[in-house]
Formats: sequence, C-alpha cells, structure tokens
Amino acid sequence: MTPPVLDPRQLNRATLARQGLLEPICGRSVADVVGRLGSLQAQHPDWPPFALAARLAPGKALDLDAARRRRTVVRAALMRITVHVVTAADFWPMSALTTPFRLDQFRLLYKLDPATSPLARRLRAGQPAVLEAMRRAPLGIAEIEAILREEVGPRVEIPPNRSLWRHFSGSVALVQVPYDGETYGRSRYVPAADWLGPPPDGATDEDRAAAHVAERYLTAFGPASVEDFAGYMGRLKGLTRLRKGIEALGDRLVHLRDRDGRALVDLADAPRPAADTPAPPRLLARWDSLLLAYGTRHRTRVLPAQHQSTVITKNADVLPTFLVDGFVAGTWLPLRDPDGTPRIELRPFSRLRGEHRAALEDEANRLLPVLRGGAFSRYPGTD
Repeated sequence: MTPPVLDPRQLNRATLARQGLLEPICGRSVADVVGRLGSLQAQHPDWPPFALAARLAPGKALDLDAARRRRTVVRAALMRITVHVVTAADFWPMSALTTPFRLDQFRLLYKLDPATSPLARRLRAGQPAVLEAMRRAPLGIAEIEAILREEVGPRVEIPPNRSLWRHFSGSVALVQVPYDGETYGRSRYVPAADWLGPPPDGATDEDRAAAHVAERYLTAFGPASVEDFAGYMGRLKGLTRLRKGIEALGDRLVHLRDRDGRALVDLADAPRPAADTPAPPRLLARWDSLLLAYGTRHRTRVLPAQHQSTVITKNADVLPTFLVDGFVAGTWLPLRDPDGTPRIELRPFSRLRGEHRAALEDEANRLLPVLRGGAFSRYPGTD
C-alpha cells in the first residue's frame, strides 16, 4: 500500500497543532506543557518563558522558574550541543544520546582521543575533585576549568578554548542550576544525578533512550523523517540507532510521504489537521525550537526557503519571528523607547494585511510583559 502524501500545508498544520500554535496548550503544569513541546531552545535564559507563554491561552500563566526550582524541568546542554529546557523525566534519555557528542567535539577540535590521550587520562583522574567541589556549591565553567587545570598539572599540554570544560561536560551529565540574577553566560552547574537523583533503571540505555526520545520528538514535531530526527539531535552520525528508536514504536507508527517522496513517520494517533485549518498569527521566540527541529533543507514546513538566511544568520543566531497563515512572515525586535517603555517592532517580509497586523499587535501586547531585560539586548551571544 502506497503511504499517503502530505503537502506542505498539511505538514505545517500538523506541526503547529503539536506546538500549541493552532489552539493553545492546556497543560496543568509547566512539565505537562514542556513535555508536549518536546524541548524549549534555551541558549539565553530570558527567552524560554516567552516561548512557553506564546503557546498558552491568554490569561494562562505558568512559572518556568518555579518549575526549575521544583526540579520538574531542567535547563541543560542537550540536542545540538545547545541549551534546552526539558522535563526531568526526559532529561536522562536525552542526555544518554547527546552527552557523548561533546566528547566527539573534543576529538575533532583538538585531535586528541577523549579516552586514551594523556590529557584525557589526567582529566578523568581530576574529575572527582570537581565533583566534590560541586557538592559544596554549583560551579561556573571558569571554576571547573581552574580545578581541572590544577589537577592536570603543568606537565601535560592543554589546548585553548575551554578544552577541559568540553571534556568534563562530555563525561558527566550536568544541569544548570537556577539562581537569582541568572543571566546569559553565567550559568552554574551541578551533576544531574545530584540534582535529580540517579537515572531510573534503563533510562540511560542508548537503545531505550532512542525510543523514548523518538516518541517525544514525533509527539512535538511530527510527521518527520529519520534525517529530521537526526537534525534535531544534532548530527547525522548514528542514524542506525535513531532509526531503530523510531522502529521500536512499532504499530504506534503510521508511514507517510511528503510531496518530494521523502519517507516520513508519525504517531498514528497524533493530530494531522486539514490543510485549510485556520492558523492565527503568532509570535515566536528567539531561537524558537520550531524552526530548528528538522534537517536544514526541510524547515520549509514553517520557514520559507527564501527567508532562511534572514532568520538564521551566519553566526547561528535565530531571530524572533512571527507567523501568518502558519508560515514565518517576518521578524520582530524587542525595543525600548527613549523613555524606557518596552515595545515590539514587527519587521514583515512583505506588506501585512490590516487584520494580521492587528492580531500580531494584540499578541505583542499580551506577551510583552513576559519579556525580561536581557531579551532587549539585540545581539547577545549564543551558548
């Protein structure tokens, strides 16, 4: 039997439905909503609350910071070696699949084996000193580097550019601890096992983890291909494990194709609305996960190809955008007037119809109170 074919608008509506961008998500807690969304891209701590609020109904408020303090969600470097907010239950499987990427990065950047090189052996021997210090208080990257440098000693040559941190964070699952005044570039870390407790039985088995994350991914971003899943995770290596993770879902899957003939899969009971389902104008956060959850060439279900270089810049910044009829139709900036009054400036790719502009301005007024001070910095760095 030939798999059904989904056109671009059907893919668009299916994805928006999962992401709470057709109808708002009605989760009872932050963990409920974040679990449905899969993950919130979170390089800058000021943006995940906006991404969350954009997917909730007007008047619905959920406190992301409080959920982090309750440890029901965590902020950590996971997919694509970038920072995400995920549920505590999803952290361990996601970490099992992504933490080794940092060791691969260490190998590629420094041409050193992360297990057998002299530096790697000394770093492993120095890890207990860092872990002991972390049990006294969370540590920043510079503090971790300083302890490791002292443990390695002067006889081993150390490459530049946070090489010791890269190895440590590829060897130990870490989470970023919330604290008053938390800002970009000043994260503080503790071992995930100390913050969340040890991983449940089987949670870090890579095959079981792949199946868990595949289900979470399709729930949040399906229908998708195996290559899309790999793009979300952060590399095209290891496709066999990711493919097996999807296949492990068995008869819960439905097989589809896109208009180009690509094989797609989805959860059989997931929503796939009709192509003409109304999609109200929406604002998306900076680095919004919706724009980064697919292979680079297949983001067109939301982000038209002709606008990708405008939205995703050469330095890997992803600008705040807005949707009209379900597709990215422009960018926006959070600005302050000379008197300090905050506002949102829309920058459409083409002329907006009056009703679309009015709906976007209503959304801007609704979401403006969620924007924190750091979001008004136009060009903050990326983790």
